[in-house]
Amino acid sequence: MQCVQRLYQLNWETSNGVKEIKRLLVETKPLHPVLLVILALTIISSLLSLLTPWIYREMVNFLTMQKLSSLFAHYILVQDKFAVLIWLVGIYFGIELITAAIDQMQGYLDGITGVRCNLILSKKSLHRLLAMSVGFFEKKAPGMLSARMNSGISEVYGIVRSVLVSIIPLTLNFIIAVVVLFMFSKTLAIVFAVMAPLHVIISIWRAKVMRFWQKKIRTQWEQQHRVLIDSFSHQQLVKEFSREDTEVSRLEAIQAKILSLRIAQEKWLRLTGILRRLVYIFGYMWVYGYGGYLVLTKGLLIGDLILFITYLQRVMGPLSSAMQIYDSMQVGMVSIQRLFKLWDYKDNVVDALDAKPIKITEGGIEFKKVNFSYKNTTKFKGEKVVFKNLSLRINPNEVVALVGPSGVGKSTFVKLLMRFYDPVDGQVLIDGQDIKQVTQRSLRRYISAVMQDVTVFNKTIGYNIKYGKPTATDQQISEAAKIANFYDFVVSLRKKFKTLVGEKGVRLSGGERQRLAIARAILKDAKIIVMDEATSALDSENEKKIQDAMWKLIEGRTTIIVAHRLSTVKRANRIVVFDKGRILEQGTHDELMKKSGYYRRLFTMQGERLS
Repeated sequence: MQCVQRLYQLNWETSNGVKEIKRLLVETKPLHPVLLVILALTIISSLLSLLTPWIYREMVNFLTMQKLSSLFAHYILVQDKFAVLIWLVGIYFGIELITAAIDQMQGYLDGITGVRCNLILSKKSLHRLLAMSVGFFEKKAPGMLSARMNSGISEVYGIVRSVLVSIIPLTLNFIIAVVVLFMFSKTLAIVFAVMAPLHVIISIWRAKVMRFWQKKIRTQWEQQHRVLIDSFSHQQLVKEFSREDTEVSRLEAIQAKILSLRIAQEKWLRLTGILRRLVYIFGYMWVYGYGGYLVLTKGLLIGDLILFITYLQRVMGPLSSAMQIYDSMQVGMVSIQRLFKLWDYKDNVVDALDAKPIKITEGGIEFKKVNFSYKNTTKFKGEKVVFKNLSLRINPNEVVALVGPSGVGKSTFVKLLMRFYDPVDGQVLIDGQDIKQVTQRSLRRYISAVMQDVTVFNKTIGYNIKYGKPTATDQQISEAAKIANFYDFVVSLRKKFKTLVGEKGVRLSGGERQRLAIARAILKDAKIIVMDEATSALDSENEKKIQDAMWKLIEGRTTIIVAHRLSTVKRANRIVVFDKGRILEQGTHDELMKKSGYYRRLFTMQGERLS
């Protein structure tokens, strides 16, 4: 009773998937030619399969009454009864052999086309998601993105194939079978007039129920995938705090929800399944009963009754298949709609329609009256404002250090420069060009970044260094490693530059990962250098080596250094002190030390701690 009450409270979705289907047909346009070939083969196979009931009829009537229909008698000219039997068997064998060959050819094309469809959509999905801003990925967990992308893509080919391939043969089968039914017996055909509408009504109701539950189940599956990815990605942290049981409990809680939803879904599926089965049972009970009565009293041939029953199956078969396709499409459409929702996400950072590649010759940077907040990129509504009317000019080839306590906007300054986010108001200019008016990819080609959390692929050391310049030679990779004071360490390894770094670089220390990142930045050879806490993971000895490498890298380039450890920035042309999203003071190290300001107090405190 509770399930019934809950069903009445369902907020049925008004969309029947027509928009999504139209879009799928556009997205899979390269596959249409081969799908048309599959369609042609399916139609031929369907038409051939409609001939086999006639063979059944002729064989039964011939074996029981030694009679052939006028159609077969016209073409089978032999008189010997064994010869006639051989002809009938031969025709049946020929039809089945041709049908089997066509089905295998269709199956081969079907399998290959399904793989091609997945490859096309995977590429499109990855391309569209990678075009999203950093803010998008900060809001969406990788596990959820992966689960939603995979589940949506896996459903696409089935739906496209159903629309372009399955529906036409099913409709053709249905029409031919209905015509045959009414030709043979209008009285018996009445059963179809009752069975078909009931079957359709129950199936549509069933599909709506399935779609409702599937949406809830799919959400929980994504959550489960997210927990698994989190647990695997942070397995070291899990082990450090002995929280294995906690992670398993998180998974169990989600699985309990999935099971509860599946139980509710299965109850409705079984209920509608019973109703559909009852329609079949009563329909065939009428056909067998009344058909048998006609055989006993009206002289209806058994072969004719078998033909009628077979074609009734051929009517209900396509109808049932069509309803199953409808069921699958409704369920699959949930995953596809969620995939499209990712594709259509309205990102805050997009290229302007008339954006052109940026041209940087000098590398001068200017922040002009910039306002910015992470929580709302369009309006300020009382949330924490990171920057308010921030203005700062960095001259070409100048080395500027940004210092200050955590959370005052130093890293945000870098993110705005690289256009990971856009200001709410104001402009960020490079060589006088507003970076919102140029393409993001061209902008980032001119910027080399060494961040605090170094990102590496689970590939070789050489691959990760070469990521800064895919066309680099082995000699160039080695030179970059030498400048970054990374070369001696690499060549001490058994596989040298072919050494795998492990997931998230787990086989390298923090300092080694940072030296790898510096080598990668050296190889990129960009006009603007950004270093965000690039020496934070190094001991004093290695820090000096890296600083020497840093100054070789930044020579003749516009450079921004973000650092908490002030010993890193003493050689900068200018030090800018941030506090609460504003510039508190700026100057050289010596100039700021002469003042009794925040920088001098901070430097003195660090000196006392380090002494």
